[in-house]
Amino acid sequence: MSTETSTFCAACGPAQSSHFALWLTNSTDTLTLSLPWGPFTGTFAQMGNSVTSLLGHIAFYIGRMLGVITLSDDFEKTCSNRSKLLWEEANRRGIPMHQIMFLGKPSDAFVVHVRGRMRFFKSIPLLATDDASLRMDDKIWFKRRMQSAGFPVPLSRSVRTFSEARDAMNSFGLVCVKPRTGSNGRHTYPYVKTEADLREALASVKQVCAFASVEEQLEGNLARATCVNGTLIGFLESGYPTVTGDGVSTITELVKAKNAARREKIGEIVLTDSHIGYLRRRGYEVDAVLPAGTELPLTYRAGYGQGGWNREHGRAIHPSFIPVIEAAAKHTGLSVVGFDIIIPDVGAPQDTQRWGFIEANSLPWIDLHAAPLYGEPIDLAPYVWDMWQK
Repeated sequence: MSTETSTFCAACGPAQSSHFALWLTNSTDTLTLSLPWGPFTGTFAQMGNSVTSLLGHIAFYIGRMLGVITLSDDFEKTCSNRSKLLWEEANRRGIPMHQIMFLGKPSDAFVVHVRGRMRFFKSIPLLATDDASLRMDDKIWFKRRMQSAGFPVPLSRSVRTFSEARDAMNSFGLVCVKPRTGSNGRHTYPYVKTEADLREALASVKQVCAFASVEEQLEGNLARATCVNGTLIGFLESGYPTVTGDGVSTITELVKAKNAARREKIGEIVLTDSHIGYLRRRGYEVDAVLPAGTELPLTYRAGYGQGGWNREHGRAIHPSFIPVIEAAAKHTGLSVVGFDIIIPDVGAPQDTQRWGFIEANSLPWIDLHAAPLYGEPIDLAPYVWDMWQK
């Protein structure tokens, strides 16, 4: 059962984008850290900070003179809820903030006047860092850095060929295959255990990145832990859309019944080729009858927009997790970081279960914490602007 059109990519899911653009960006970012000068990029970045700042100001003024760049005060033209939250808080604090428009079209770039200077930022006004953003967005580099410092991460390996991927799968067992650099879960293949599925997964990943990450499959819900200046502020746990077998109905029929009974805000479950492949890798076909009492996740994409759920815990998780997460945030060198973490039970001690950090996001979607299905919303924008006004 599939509802894709000829232009819809099921592997990209709700975050549709040009494969060529993704491949170029993701591959270039990964290659930067793979070349011999990779270890020195931090030094180069620091040396270039003043230069790029100067060039950015010059390009900005020239663009304005030519009419290519204009500034907008229209709050409704923001490209994301993340930007809206930041703009609302800037207005409350009297921080002048304007959206940069290119050829009349809105961008996710802004200019603000803070600390007596004009500053530019994309998406989130971060404090100056070196190359931490690039490095932490690289899934393999991130895991190596975390593992070397003793933080829990799944075993992983960077691969380019099928032979390398097969060796990694033989070493790790059940694996998840994903682009080494990328976002929004695009072209991610969990529960890969056969060579046929591995070949399919690697071919899909290669559409959006020249390098793949093959990593140990972890079990549990997906959590987004967002830290500002090394302090855990928001912890959003997301559950996968799941059906429970009754011994009579097929998976397709169970999905139909679940959609009919879903509450407001929960998205409809639409089975795509991505869902079908995921279920097949877990040993199920959509026309199979699910045994009574069997709970089956339908996709690796979690959250209520996908037909699942989420809950904002804030810091109300088992206290043993908090110092580990905050130490990891400080270790990244990022002033704002969102971790994707797989945890079976957020209410149980961290040392009693197999859990791990799977990704770090240098520009996290802070708005996710502001609109959970369950739990108290958390607005992270004040914490971000606090960094600039302390």
